[in-house]
Amino acid sequence: MTFASIQPPLRFPLKLAALAAATAASLALALPAMAQSRSSPPVGPYVGATIGKPDWHAGNVGGVSGDSSRAAYKLYGGWRLHPNFAVEASAFSLGRLKGPVGDARADGYAVDAVGMLPWSDTLSGLARVGLGQVNTRTGLGSDRNTAPKLGLGLQYQLNQTTALRGEWERYRVNAFNGKSNTDVYSLGAQVSF
Repeated sequence: MTFASIQPPLRFPLKLAALAAATAASLALALPAMAQSRSSPPVGPYVGATIGKPDWHAGNVGGVSGDSSRAAYKLYGGWRLHPNFAVEASAFSLGRLKGPVGDARADGYAVDAVGMLPWSDTLSGLARVGLGQVNTRTGLGSDRNTAPKLGLGLQYQLNQTTALRGEWERYRVNAFNGKSNTDVYSLGAQVSF
């Protein structure tokens, strides 16, 4: 057997996501607080919103195949428990898959653990892992499922209470007996209290 003949399975790496979440949380808690500066947001609550482009990697969702359309959005609130770790809850829409015979739409809500790694006084990297409840609707009806999700992003701190975010998030949607990955590339703003 050659190295080229070994193919990894094409499924969501749930164990890998759990390991990444545990590692991100451990690193976030271990980082020194001295990395924080006057422009860093305070520990406590925050709210935000993002808008972005969905990319449905689905050949067929409930009889619908086609192209991603409409904007995806997310409204979220979180609590920064530590300068490098937060918990977020969100309501989201994954846009629409528009096909010649109909449309598929998906929306729902999620809870994520978010690790934050400051790179400078104003720029931080973000890593998230969580679970979402996704409702997918087509002309055939609707299907609700629990979807693991993960993401990476950057956060630019404008001042102590306001920040801009750019993110990539992946939702592993299981609808109508088919599994697919839906990616969302988004930009948004956040306000801390």
